[in-house]
Amino acid sequence: MANLEQQVAEQNKIINNMARVTRALKAQVDDLIKACVNRPKTLEEEIESIEGRRIYYNLVDTLDFTIVQDGQRFNAMTFQVSQDGPFVMTAYPLVIWRPNAPTNATNFGQWSPVYSWPVPTQQKTTQDSIDLSYELFDGGSQRAFQNEAAPPLFSRPDYYAPTPRPVIFAPNAVIQFYPTFQDIFFDSTADEPTTGGTLVVKLPGFRIVNL
Repeated sequence: MANLEQQVAEQNKIINNMARVTRALKAQVDDLIKACVNRPKTLEEEIESIEGRRIYYNLVDTLDFTIVQDGQRFNAMTFQVSQDGPFVMTAYPLVIWRPNAPTNATNFGQWSPVYSWPVPTQQKTTQDSIDLSYELFDGGSQRAFQNEAAPPLFSRPDYYAPTPRPVIFAPNAVIQFYPTFQDIFFDSTADEPTTGGTLVVKLPGFRIVNL
């Protein structure tokens, strides 16, 4: 009988120890859950929490220019976000241009980048070219995305340069892109010289629309 009582006492001791360990583990789990619930959401989590379908989408605008704009900050290009939901920009703007005048220009309609880098100045081609700086504004909040005109940090047709974080624009927001034409060069020796061009700006990203 003594051995049985001793065995029961030892089992009770083991059960009590297990209960204490279980309570301690539960307290740790409760603290962890509370910390997870109370921590601020990341931007990505905030975006994912918005209800609606994600649709790949590009905001695009065009602007015609001539040699008169050489060295000038030109008119704003505007991008209207739909009222159906926010727009999330995931990469730096894709900015390219093409000659548009005259219609028989030697390089008419040919896509080109908007910067001469990385070609050194002394080796710059004599073909039609432009060099661009830009400013980007969230028109709804009057928020600038840089303190002054930025050098050409752009995506390319073969590579979308991701932004440090996705940039979310509210429904009905008006995004403004201000180009500064640091240099415009139209090759006067071409068979039919270019006299004007079209700048095309694309903001890559996706829309969130109602289900």
